[in-house]
Amino acid sequence: MADPFTVYFPPTAAAYCQALWQEYKFHFRVVKPRQTRLGDFRVLPNHQIQITVNANLNPYAFVITYVHEVAHADVNLRYKRRVQPHGKAWQTAFQRLMQPLLTEVVFPPAILWPLQQYMAKPAATTYANPALMIALRQEDALVRDTVGEKKILLSNVPEGQVFEFAKKTYVRGTLRRTRVVCKEVSTGRSYAILAHAWVAPVKNEE
Repeated sequence: MADPFTVYFPPTAAAYCQALWQEYKFHFRVVKPRQTRLGDFRVLPNHQIQITVNANLNPYAFVITYVHEVAHADVNLRYKRRVQPHGKAWQTAFQRLMQPLLTEVVFPPAILWPLQQYMAKPAATTYANPALMIALRQEDALVRDTVGEKKILLSNVPEGQVFEFAKKTYVRGTLRRTRVVCKEVSTGRSYAILAHAWVAPVKNEE
C-alpha cells in the first residue's frame, strides 16, 4: 500500500504532516469522495482517534483539510469537557498547526494569499471563503466526469443554462452568497447548490 504522505500531500508539507500523525497518534485513512464533507474527525468506540480525508482532493486542498481535522484531534486531547466544534479552541489550534505551512515553499502565491486571509478567522469549511475555494478549484483543472467530459464550476454556468450534478439535471438560477439556487428539471424543486461545485453542462439539442 502506498504511503499517503508521499502520494496526497504537497511534497514540502509531507514530513510535517507525518510528524503530526506521529504526535497525535490517530488512525489516518484516505477515503472515497463524499459529497457532504471533505474530511472527518471522530473518536472510535475503543477511544482511538480517526481522521479521514477525501482521496479526490488536490494536494493543497488535501493538506488544508488534513490539518483542519488534526486541529480537532488537538482540541480533543486538550479539553476534557465538550467545546464548540469550530469555536475559539479549534480556531486557535488550526491557526497554530497551519502556521508552519503558510509559506510559498508549500503553497503557490495564488492559493497562499486567500489562505492567509481565511486563516485569520478560519470557519468550519473552506467553502465559506469564495476566494480560497476559487484558487483551490483552479488546481482541479483536469477534473473530469466518468465519461471523460470536462467539468466546470457552477459559478461559471450562465443563468438559465441546464447542467448535471450528482446524476440529476438542473437549471442554473441566481447566486445567493456562496450558493446558487437551481431548479431540478424532473421535479421542479429548487435547491441551493454550492457555487464552487463541479458540474457538467448539458448541450442544447438542435
